[in-house]
Amino acid sequence: MRVRLVVLVLAVAAGTLWLAGGGAPQSVAAAPPAAAPSVAGPCTFPTSMVGSPAETAWRIFVAANCPAPGNQMVWETWIEQNALYPASGVAGPGAKAKRLHGSPLFHATMARKKGLTAELNPSSDCNPMGGPPANVVKGATICEEVHINPSAQSYISGQGYEVRSGQTKAAQAGAHIQFPPIAIEVKVDWVPGTDFQPPFTCANPPKGVHVETIDGVCYAMAGMHIASKLEPNWIWATFEPQNLQTNPNRCITFGPCHDAWGSIPAVSNGGAGGFTKLTPALQTWMTNAHLAPEFFNYRMDGTQTQFGTTAHPTLLGNSVIEGENVGMTKGTASCITCHSVSSIENNGTDGITKINNQVGPEYVVPAGWIARDFVWSLALACPGGIQTCTSSAPAPTKKPQGKPKRR
Repeated sequence: MRVRLVVLVLAVAAGTLWLAGGGAPQSVAAAPPAAAPSVAGPCTFPTSMVGSPAETAWRIFVAANCPAPGNQMVWETWIEQNALYPASGVAGPGAKAKRLHGSPLFHATMARKKGLTAELNPSSDCNPMGGPPANVVKGATICEEVHINPSAQSYISGQGYEVRSGQTKAAQAGAHIQFPPIAIEVKVDWVPGTDFQPPFTCANPPKGVHVETIDGVCYAMAGMHIASKLEPNWIWATFEPQNLQTNPNRCITFGPCHDAWGSIPAVSNGGAGGFTKLTPALQTWMTNAHLAPEFFNYRMDGTQTQFGTTAHPTLLGNSVIEGENVGMTKGTASCITCHSVSSIENNGTDGITKINNQVGPEYVVPAGWIARDFVWSLALACPGGIQTCTSSAPAPTKKPQGKPKRR
């Protein structure tokens, strides 16, 4: 089990993310061409669909969690979304953001429930659970972070989309934003070991759960979302560890889990009788990647690549990220539909103001708006009316950034 020492910082079902078009025909901002299909080993990310969406998602999960220099995993070396969008509203490097933070989706959802305008604000503090399970203390918190791979980061910065003026210019030109096929986003939710009943430490962690010591606090990696642009509507996949202490509602909150490629049996209903085994193919892939032992206990809840209808929506949610964090319930979580609302008007107004329990068909972008290819992190661009933007770079973090440490 590896333990990391780093500094706190999030995130959205929703920390950052995405849509592919709608409304009147419009031009599209060109993305870099796709790379040639990769035939490399398990720590190399696929550059095209491999078999099924489930197999492709697992290959991305494995590559993302491969060991990286500095006692990190690969995804931890990517930029965090709050560090990508300068609060000054001027392109260029800003102050280093905290690693863990609250969920923008949580705050947007809470605002909507109170009859206020939904906002997607960067948050420096972790937030209280919106749907806490029975085995946590009162006021239990949850933290989030969202990392964007170099391909997606280069596209955002290269197009000038890290500031709102760049996105507004694209909207005025009627050019939908379109990410390159190898773009990836990873969202991770962490729960402090002290907030469970009974609590745990990183010296004695829950079985089969990845833990890290971040800014002096032991956290469990309770949920991971992966989004990949290898499909036109992206590949959406979500993962959780099989542990009744950290993930008691896995495959329960949003219904049975489905994974025909990596799990035996392919369907799990959660609970004590819902543990599954890895397929031989996935077991071998993880072994060859030299993943830490605890990752062999993580399971996929499901994948999503297509929209449904209002009567028959396609659904996907994580019992921690959407359930415990945001407070969403069965039948209300659809990654693909929610992220299809990510859009911007030609006057700079953000599409977060349009979100309203989105499930079912793809959101149709109104006239005068453009789609942002499902990427909600673009809503963090300043200056804008949906978040607090400052005229200068963000203030330094409250505490010095630590370095991950293994044991």
